[in-house]
Amino acid sequence: MKICDLTQIYSPLGGGVKSYLQAKRQYILHETPHEHLMIVPGSKTEQVEGGRGKIWKVRGPLVNRTSRYRWMLDLPSLLQILYSENPEIVEAGDPYHAAMLARNWANRRGSDFYMFYHSHFPDAMLRTVLKFAGTWARKWVERVAGDYLRNLADKGKGVFVGSQHLIRVLDGWGVRRLIHLPLGVDTTIYREDPNRDRLAIRRKLGLPTDRPVLLYVGRFSPDKDTALLLRTWEKIGQLCQNPWLGVMIGDGQMTDAVETFCHHNPQVRRIPFLHHPQELADWYRAADLLVHPGRWETFGLVLLEAQGCGCPVVAFHGGAMSEQAADQKSWSLDRSSTGLAEAVVRKTRNLQAADRKRAADFVSQNYSWEKTFSRQMQVYANGR
Repeated sequence: MKICDLTQIYSPLGGGVKSYLQAKRQYILHETPHEHLMIVPGSKTEQVEGGRGKIWKVRGPLVNRTSRYRWMLDLPSLLQILYSENPEIVEAGDPYHAAMLARNWANRRGSDFYMFYHSHFPDAMLRTVLKFAGTWARKWVERVAGDYLRNLADKGKGVFVGSQHLIRVLDGWGVRRLIHLPLGVDTTIYREDPNRDRLAIRRKLGLPTDRPVLLYVGRFSPDKDTALLLRTWEKIGQLCQNPWLGVMIGDGQMTDAVETFCHHNPQVRRIPFLHHPQELADWYRAADLLVHPGRWETFGLVLLEAQGCGCPVVAFHGGAMSEQAADQKSWSLDRSSTGLAEAVVRKTRNLQAADRKRAADFVSQNYSWEKTFSRQMQVYANGR
């Protein structure tokens, strides 16, 4: 069987969708007899890998000047790739125009079409519309988005959804055949390492050993609530009497703003995007707490990575991320920078060694990629 994954939510520098696709590709090639075809955007249309694990890039421009994401606009070439490769399974990782083309192709050819609802796309629309039109437009945006998604999904086999929170949202819109499929992490990398001392790891990374280290990992952009995080750092500084250090690992369209903030606030450092998971795992092991400011997350894969390494997390209550946390008692009910800062300071003052073990056990027992993809292969085989 040939399984095709195509998506526009793909960056060569990383992100949750890329992590999912790479892990799925490795599982299919090493644990099954199937073939895997991946179609993602690129600067030109070309095949970059072959064999049982082909990768095609389809030409498209950058979303904006500072973005690492591209639109997949060479649709004739995309259609030609689908016809020549003729996969039995097609999974679209976003709900945009390439997904509609793939669904129509699959229905004509008798292939099974699935979606994975990685990104809650109405949120992006709402952020723009509410800024200019006010709150009255919320129901209109959600109705339009629901109608579109229902039409796209109705002629497919099912929609994979990472969280029960989004299952409830999509079910309320009338989207059918929803399949709960939590994501996972590589538990051989994102795990506690009892043979290594945390203070030694800190010294290796150039981190102080005499104060809490608060970590953020992810893109610097409006949809990741980077501005809210910068305000949170300021408020932590006002609330916390003792020394502390904030570390932001990543890049994105707001990198200049982050660099400027760090220049004026030396208690916060910025570390460029890390290409090797093993390096990132050491930062999780070294940190006392992961701080996640996102109010729009559909899953929160970074929470699993951090907890797998024994790093507790603090975020906002009320979204999909709560399902991916070993302990949410200290999380903020107030979805503001003040609420998040107060929650971080509270948790920092009450950290215990048991918190690290609880977090690591939670991930190792529940969130491996093997669990995710063995379940998904069963769905493919059964047609549901």
